[in-house]
Amino acid sequence: MRRQFVLDKKSSRLLEELAETRAGNKSLVVREAIGLYAAMEASLEEIESNPKFVKMMERTAEDLREGRVYSQEEVERHLASKRKRR
Repeated sequence: MRRQFVLDKKSSRLLEELAETRAGNKSLVVREAIGLYAAMEASLEEIESNPKFVKMMERTAEDLREGRVYSQEEVERHLASKRKRR
């Protein structure tokens, strides 16, 4: 089945590069990319429907609302002090 689509310059260049290792078959690259994208979406849906994940995300949202967070600088200082103790 034939389809047409428009690519920007970067995507077009990447398609050309990826096709080189597939005997120049750009259709194969597109089919592989769609298959990988669909598999990734299915994995994300599975993860997001996991009750443990949902509960973790709810706790995270509550921590954010309540201000129970650390700044990037605080985390970096904490990690640096742990490294020094080793």
